[in-house]
Amino acid sequence: MMFKGVTFGYYGRNGYFSSQAARDEVDKIAALHIPWVCLVVTVMEETFCSTRQFRDFFMTPGDDELLDIIGYLHEKGIQVMLRPMLECWDGLHRGQIHLPEGEIFPDRPFHYRTQWFANYANLTRHYCRIASRTGCEGYCMDSELNQIATASADWLKIVDVARKAYKGHLTTSFIKVEQFQPQMEADPNFWFYALDSLGSSHYYPASTNGGGTVEEMVAYLQPTVRKIAEFAKAYGKPYYFGETGCGAMINASARPSSWKDDPAHPGYDGQEQANYLEAIIRSYATQPWWHGFFLWKWEEQNYRPQFHNDPAGDKGFTIYGKPASQILKRWCDNEIKL
Repeated sequence: MMFKGVTFGYYGRNGYFSSQAARDEVDKIAALHIPWVCLVVTVMEETFCSTRQFRDFFMTPGDDELLDIIGYLHEKGIQVMLRPMLECWDGLHRGQIHLPEGEIFPDRPFHYRTQWFANYANLTRHYCRIASRTGCEGYCMDSELNQIATASADWLKIVDVARKAYKGHLTTSFIKVEQFQPQMEADPNFWFYALDSLGSSHYYPASTNGGGTVEEMVAYLQPTVRKIAEFAKAYGKPYYFGETGCGAMINASARPSSWKDDPAHPGYDGQEQANYLEAIIRSYATQPWWHGFFLWKWEEQNYRPQFHNDPAGDKGFTIYGKPASQILKRWCDNEIKL
């Protein structure tokens, strides 16, 4: 399985997936011959240490909307990986979700982790049923929950819940997943092995100070390729990038995860974004252990003024109408020479 896809619907509010605007975006994706979409459903927690996840009437798409948009994606010949993603109303990132478990004072135990996973099992069961009913080709158990990634026994129970409700491709994704190699090597039953594949966010720099040709970026990435290869070979199952890309900003290849301009050199640079994307493809597509990526991201649901202060173009991570869109189309059409 090779994932050639984009992340679609991140932070799409209730009502978005049932709108004509969402269908128009699907039409654009189909026009670029992109065969996969990672469809994001925003699920909320009150705070980073809450134990209960919930569907929010403002933030979370309705189940009826999911049935409709997944059906429309399939009509267009696009395969779907459904991915519920947690967000916190307190403004913290899901990667900061932290769940202490244990006892400090006698007779006063705390069970944040147990309670969180019990509720997450219900979330998983619900969305796996939707994935099963709609024929989604993949299901991703959130992403970037790094601080609770090593709770293997708890995650194995979630995998079991998912497998009972959904028979398709089961996966998840983390930030720099290779950091968990010691736990994998120490435990042959570590929960990553119970999945069909494993993803990791890839926002590694492809230059020191920005700029450069595709060839120069490919050369710069080689130490990173070797580091990731060590992990992927140890894992032994399909490995892909759950997220990758950069903004269309000057010097973005040196700081691909940044949402802000280079202070010394602000401004739009769609070509640097395109060069970074092509360098990622050329660096990894020849690796037998690599199974593609989901580009971050297709559309912007949160208006960010800093992306729109240069008349030359939108500086955000989106690619439609920018040079990077043609790079992705050429890869999907197998036209990039490796």
